[in-house]
Amino acid sequence: MRTRLRAVVTVASGCSLLLVEAACRSGAVPNQVLTKPAPPSATASAPKTDGPWAFRPSAQRQNFVIDQAAVIAIRLDSATRADTISTHIEVGFITAAGTTSGNVVAFLVQGAGRAAAAPTGLAVPFPFRAEYSASGQQLGFASPRDATPCSSLALAAAQSLRDLWFKTPDTLRIGTVWSDSSSYVVCRDGIPLRATTRRTFRVSGSSDRDGRIVFTVSRISRSTLEGTGAQFGEGVGVSGAGSGTLDYELDTTSGAIVSAKGTATLDLTLRSRVRTQVVRQTVEIRIARS
Repeated sequence: MRTRLRAVVTVASGCSLLLVEAACRSGAVPNQVLTKPAPPSATASAPKTDGPWAFRPSAQRQNFVIDQAAVIAIRLDSATRADTISTHIEVGFITAAGTTSGNVVAFLVQGAGRAAAAPTGLAVPFPFRAEYSASGQQLGFASPRDATPCSSLALAAAQSLRDLWFKTPDTLRIGTVWSDSSSYVVCRDGIPLRATTRRTFRVSGSSDRDGRIVFTVSRISRSTLEGTGAQFGEGVGVSGAGSGTLDYELDTTSGAIVSAKGTATLDLTLRSRVRTQVVRQTVEIRIARS
């Protein structure tokens, strides 16, 4: 969930003015007297790297690239196999008055030995829209024509963008901690799953980059998944749990995400009447401006 941020940093600067007077006298030329310039009365102070920072949302359009690389280990009965898959997403959006609207302009998936391509049935670019609920937690994505993530590939794809948005307290400093939570529906192998996620954020560091303060927000997440459905005409129950870390770099001047990187792990168990399948998915995540 994420809300876009803007910080106001007040920089105090000082200056000195050296006044030199010359006097002319009649008669002999006076001896020259060399003096050193007076030291400046004050020097420009560096931007504050420990806060506090006051944030204001920005209405500027933001453009990002999200790259994810996953290793998936699948155990079915006594056999285990592994696969790799990566995704490349390009997205642009505007956030104003608690509503985010934008377009996914690229969504490419690549498996081992296969060329990167959009999932079958997903047409890009496609628009999306999301709003914060009355509780002000995480963004909820609007469903086109009451579609579900399993019936709308666009809605399912938009759900993968959640790491781009989060709300913060009005004022932040090093060590500030806050959290949010949400419950929503995702789709896995054609089965709708109720996901419950809690995220905790902490301002963990900051630096001065050419007069602009960039600070780090470290996020940890915990999630659970539950659902039932059918595969190949057979009833299936799904349960799972996941966790992840993500370190954001935020620009206090523009209020924008500069970059983010982290990892996530998801463990899923699929049970039917005759067999059990266990899936572990480990993902590396990178977010950058485009």
